[in-house]
Amino acid sequence: MRPLLVLFVLISCKHVVTEKPVQPGPPIPAEPDAALQNMDTECASVITALNRYGECPNLEDGDRQWAQRTAEYAGESFAAGKKSAPDEPSQKAIAAACHRAARSIEYATQRCLAGKRPKVD
Repeated sequence: MRPLLVLFVLISCKHVVTEKPVQPGPPIPAEPDAALQNMDTECASVITALNRYGECPNLEDGDRQWAQRTAEYAGESFAAGKKSAPDEPSQKAIAAACHRAARSIEYATQRCLAGKRPKVD
């Protein structure tokens, strides 16, 4: 009796898709190249962005402490990196990485200012 029931369910659940899939939209253009400043300026903007993020009133204490510790660590790392006197291509790569990091932290600050993080059970 049970195999007959399974067969009946399989036959009755036949689903025929006649709709064509949705065509993809136009490609999203790449973000234009950023006008980078020098390595020192771009990396200082990371520390500034971290400090601004740490001042967000909607942050939890742990996140605020993380921002402070990360800003301190970044300052120490940038000072050590400056002592090594990297060549020009390396400085440009570091400036680009610092620029992307600062923008990411700025976006996190915008999200934080929009409201508290939802509670997860």
